[in-house]
Amino acid sequence: MRVVSTALAMLLAANQAMAVPSACTRPADRTAFDTEGLKSELMVTALACKQQDKYNDFIRTYKPAVAAEEKDLNAYFKRVYGRQYQKAYDDYISNLANVQSDSSLKSGTAFCSEFETMFDEVMSLHDASELPDYANSQAIAQPIAFMTCADNAPAKGTHTRHRSHKKAS
Repeated sequence: MRVVSTALAMLLAANQAMAVPSACTRPADRTAFDTEGLKSELMVTALACKQQDKYNDFIRTYKPAVAAEEKDLNAYFKRVYGRQYQKAYDDYISNLANVQSDSSLKSGTAFCSEFETMFDEVMSLHDASELPDYANSQAIAQPIAFMTCADNAPAKGTHTRHRSHKKAS
């Protein structure tokens, strides 16, 4: 029993450490977080709803844009965490997938009908330059709180946002 409670305490401590970054986020950082969140949400949706082909189409279509955002996200973690950036980055990616997976489990059967439409929406964008705005407009669950560099105020606290039903134009 003590081993379980110790492991739980360590897990909570790791999640708590990820909850508040030690530096503010710049607009490019926030775009990178939003895009990574979208990619992860689509992956969770693909796995939960058996839509792997649609996820693969998304990756093929937006690979250069997603790779550029991943590079910016990696730069954020290097800037904030220094030599520990890889662990912090890996923890973020794991926590992101866990938060989104938990959300899908809590939604039950409604999850697929609500989130599968994201594939159609994202694939209807005119080109990859619209991907960051689309990602930003979606209510994507995030395991991290953001503080913007502009005003040093927390940006709406820790995010577990619920998806809006906005359609891309």
